[in-house]
Amino acid sequence: MCVFSRYALGSGEWIFADLMKGVASTKKFVSFYAFILLLALDRATKYWALSCITPISGGEGRFFLSLGLYFNRGISFSLLEEYANLGLSVALIGSAALCLICVKVKKIRSMRGMPLLYAGAVGNLIDRLMYGYVVDWLYIGGYINLADVWLIFGCILFLAESVSIARIRQNIG
Repeated sequence: MCVFSRYALGSGEWIFADLMKGVASTKKFVSFYAFILLLALDRATKYWALSCITPISGGEGRFFLSLGLYFNRGISFSLLEEYANLGLSVALIGSAALCLICVKVKKIRSMRGMPLLYAGAVGNLIDRLMYGYVVDWLYIGGYINLADVWLIFGCILFLAESVSIARIRQNIG
C-alpha cells in the first residue's frame, strides 16, 4: 500500500485511495510519464522545426550531421515514398499491433523499451494524421526526427531485455 494512502483529518480518518490506483505499480507509473515526456519532446521539436528550419530542396548539399526540414511521405527512411497512403496504413497497423501485443502479453507492458516504442509510434502517427507526412528535421545519413530515435532505442532496449530474459529462463530451467 502506498505510504500516502492514509491521512488523519481532525477527529476522523480520511482514507485516500492509492495514488493512481489504476496505475498498479511505480514502474507502470514511471513508464506512463516517460511516454508522455518523450511524446511531448518529439512534438515540441517538430513544432520548432516547422517554425524555424527552412525546408530542403532536392539538390542541396548536406553534411553528415545537419538540420533540414524534410516532409517524409514514405515509410521509415523515406522508403516507398511514391505510395503516400501506404505510410499511414503501415503506421496505423503497426500501432494497433503494438497495442494488441501489449494487451495480450502482460510481461511486455513492463519492459523498459515500451515507453520509447509507444512515444515514437504515436509521435509519427500524429504527424501522418495531421499533415499526411512525417516531419523529419535531422540529417544523419537520412532524415529522421526524435520519434525515429525513440523507436530505434526502444527496439534496442526491447530486444536486449528479451534476450536477457530468455537467457535467464534457459539457465534456470
